[in-house]
Amino acid sequence: MLQVDGLSVRYGAVEALQGVSFQARDGEVTAVLGANGAGKTTLLRALSGLVRCRAGSATLDGTGLIGRQPEAIVRMGVAHVPEGRGVIPELTVEENLRLGALVRLRRSERRDAIDGIYDVFAPLRARRRRPASSLSGGERQMLAIGRAIVAKPTLLLLDEPSLGLAPTVVAHTMELLRTLSGRDGLSIVLVEQNVRSALSVASWALVLNLGRIVVADRPERVNEDADLRRHFLGF
Repeated sequence: MLQVDGLSVRYGAVEALQGVSFQARDGEVTAVLGANGAGKTTLLRALSGLVRCRAGSATLDGTGLIGRQPEAIVRMGVAHVPEGRGVIPELTVEENLRLGALVRLRRSERRDAIDGIYDVFAPLRARRRRPASSLSGGERQMLAIGRAIVAKPTLLLLDEPSLGLAPTVVAHTMELLRTLSGRDGLSIVLVEQNVRSALSVASWALVLNLGRIVVADRPERVNEDADLRRHFLGF
């Protein structure tokens, strides 16, 4: 389980995160919602060691994350898919997946792990020897998530996975996240502007505003609160 307590991040004079505290339980999707500039991406970057925290702590199964280098956090079982479907376009689908498997898996485990990704994301199997640059937006998102989970992390941090995708692809992606969260107790922290889609797969929802959590509740409660949606989520 991910436990975050009093996490604060500052960019110069700007308080990007202010005393953020929450839990993300094993096998559940925790949706992090809010307007642009609310601190959602900063939260994921703090958890994966990409920005320095001014105060607070974060532990994964009791082991501290804050203050460690990103490579060490990856080895602990944290995978981060940033906004923009970050794959290496010049490499093939298979080469991208091999890179994902390098850090945490022994050589003897990598082939089975990659085949497991093809089982989950079937369209990638037929394109395994094509460069990632040839994939559609939805396929690139599959590859980005596949590369993140091929090494069997315990925590997956996802930043705007639906960005730029067609509605049918978004629905498929969200259903895959629901499936993945139930496999081997994978915890997912999902940052998403598509509020309705995120709430449809989440077990718990956080709403950030100006770096603070203003609501932490069940997704159905967030969805039913018209004032909350209007003031903080824009719908």
